[in-house]
Parts: sequence; structure tokens; C-alpha cells
Amino acid sequence: MGASKANGRLDGAVGLPEVLVRRLRAGELWHAVLLVGESSQAERAARWLAQALLCEAPRADAPCGRCRSCAQFSAGSHPDFWASGEEGLKAGDVEALQAWLATKGHGTRKVYVLYGADEMTPVAANRMLKTLEEPAPETYAILTAKSRQKVLSTLRSRSFTCLLSASPPFLSTDPTSISVVARAASAEDPSFAGLMERVIEWTETWLSGGATPWEMAASWQSIAKDVPAEEGLLLLAEWLRELMRVRSGGQAERFAEWQEAARRIAPILEVEQYAACVQAVMEARLRLQSHVAWLLNLEQMCVRLREVTTSW
Repeated sequence: MGASKANGRLDGAVGLPEVLVRRLRAGELWHAVLLVGESSQAERAARWLAQALLCEAPRADAPCGRCRSCAQFSAGSHPDFWASGEEGLKAGDVEALQAWLATKGHGTRKVYVLYGADEMTPVAANRMLKTLEEPAPETYAILTAKSRQKVLSTLRSRSFTCLLSASPPFLSTDPTSISVVARAASAEDPSFAGLMERVIEWTETWLSGGATPWEMAASWQSIAKDVPAEEGLLLLAEWLRELMRVRSGGQAERFAEWQEAARRIAPILEVEQYAACVQAVMEARLRLQSHVAWLLNLEQMCVRLREVTTSW
């Protein structure tokens, strides 16, 4: 299958992580990128990235939209762009891609997009391995998926995963957490003194499986006893979002002081697992409004956190 039809004007980097945009701008993009997000968003992001790679006069933060390459791309007729997978990726699609890659390009780069890599047939996925293992110079692969975990592990290991933003609401920073994180990073509020260090230690104990959910619940109740329950949960949720950001290739932004800890812990879980953990914490926050007993609420949260880390 050749270039897919135009998908309208591309506005901005449509949720691409800053680390990817920086690498693109510096001309240091990985040869294979896996974009994880909702289908339509991932498709828009893949097309934006492909157009930016092929653009003859890219701006600092976007393809120019005016050069010959951008015109061909928008018309769906760019000879150095190939896309497939809108109706599922099969072995025949991979064979067609490999044949296209063997032809001489018209420009200096070739870019191909495989939509729905998490729904690719096993035969097709295995046939893609050599193509990703031995990329031709100036050839870029962009894969999309709704779930990174469902992509064949050998494909994942050969691609740089980027979690797209604009995910479900619970993944977005809660505005009320801004002051909480600021106080945790400041020595001015005695109730928050040393709290982040204890949160980090608690996180590592939980992820190592070194305590039961009930022990973890009691531990959280103890380490966060000096701050309001809601603020403690907001801090934990923001810390997990930070780990998710680092796991997807970004830098620690809101907890820069604890960047080393974030880098050490982040690889333990997959991006989707961190997302599920954030949701579990935010659900515990919602239960506060229902006046569920505090320790019981924490136990429910910790049981869910343990399920996420052991059942994926």
C-alpha cells in the first residue's frame, strides 16, 4: 500500500513528548519510534512526525507546510512516504513495505508508518524484525499502538516508545497539586519536611513486592500523617505521573530535585502500568468524598496497586 490519503492540516506536535521533538529538531531522531495513544491521536502524531522528517524547510517546531515535500505529503502522493495498517497489518503488508524499501528514494529520507502495531498478526510482526534490526540509512519507522504491552516484545525493544499526552483526564496534572508539589520541594513547610524521601522509599518498597498491600496501607498512613489525606494522595499521583513521564523517555519536570530516583525507579513498570496506578490513586482520592474509612480506603488502593504490578 502506498501513501495514505491526506488527513487534513497538522496543528502542532499533537501530544508528542518534548524529548522526541528535541531529538527531531537536533536531527538525532531514533530510527524507529513507537507512539502509544488513542488511535486517532496516534495517527495524527505519526503523520505530523512523518511530514516533519520529510519537510525540505522545517521550522523549529513543525514542518513548514509550504515546500514541495509538504505539498506532496498533504496530497497523499509523497513518493518517500509509505503507510499501512488502517485495516490491520498482515504479512502481505510487511512484504509490500520491504519491496518499497528496496527501491531508490526520490529524496534523502524515507519514512514509513505502521498503524496498529499492537494488532499486527504474529507472522507479520516476526517478518518486521529484520527490517527494524537492519534499518537503511536515513530510513525512519513510525509505529502506533493503543497498548505498548500488546506489541511484540522484540518490536518494542527495537523502537523508542513515546507515550502521547492528552490521555484520559486522570493522567493530566491536577491544578490543585501544584502547590502540594511546591511545598514538598520546599523546606519552609515543616509538615512536608522529608516527605518526598519517604514517598520514594514507600514507592520502592511497593514495587519490589517487599510488603503486603495491608502493610503498605499502614505505612502510607504513617508517613503522610502530618499532611491532609487529599494532599498526600495528590503528591503520590504526581510522583507516579513523573515516573510515567520518565519511563516514556522524558525528563523529570516537577520533581527535578529527585531526578536520580525517578530514573532509577521508572524502568520497573511499563507506561500503561503507571497510568493504571495513577488512576488507582485518584480513585482513592474520590473515595475521600464518600467518607470511606481512611485505612480501608488506603487498603483498597494498595490492593489495586499490587494487582497492576503483578498481573500485567
